[in-house]
Amino acid sequence: MKSTEVYKEINSIIFPNLKSNGFKKTKSGMLGFYKKLKSHYLIIWFQCSQDGFDQYAGSKFIVETQIGNSTEIGGSLHRHRIPYFLTQAELDNVKKTENKIKDKLRRPPKSHYIFTMSEDVQKWYNKKFEKDNVAYSNTSDIWFIYFDISDIQKWFGILQAIIDRIIGDYEKTDY
Repeated sequence: MKSTEVYKEINSIIFPNLKSNGFKKTKSGMLGFYKKLKSHYLIIWFQCSQDGFDQYAGSKFIVETQIGNSTEIGGSLHRHRIPYFLTQAELDNVKKTENKIKDKLRRPPKSHYIFTMSEDVQKWYNKKFEKDNVAYSNTSDIWFIYFDISDIQKWFGILQAIIDRIIGDYEKTDY
């Protein structure tokens, strides 16, 4: 899946709700949405991995929030990836979902080019298929892995309520 397909799917899932909450789309290469809060802007944005999509290991995306003086992604006063806001139960659910998605990944054949690379590169690549039971924390760098559209939909079954809660929390505070 190309990043444009991923962004299109995320947009179709999340934008109707965000739009009804007063959000508009940002203008950038990543998918982002902004809303004026007091004298600043709340921006929620999504970025696909620059590694691209792998036919065996899939790919991944991140979700970030920021408070800034403009509607531009990256120019922020406060910036957090979504794990910062998650409860331990939510973090555990993310890990469980990630491992379920890894169940459907299929390792490449022995003739795959990756097996001609250095041992370090092979280890890095093989980690993409390995389940991990180490608990996430609010400081974990969580990338949401996917192999197909159903995985993106699965993630937003989890993320939608969290994003709504984050928006509500920002609207009630001075950041």
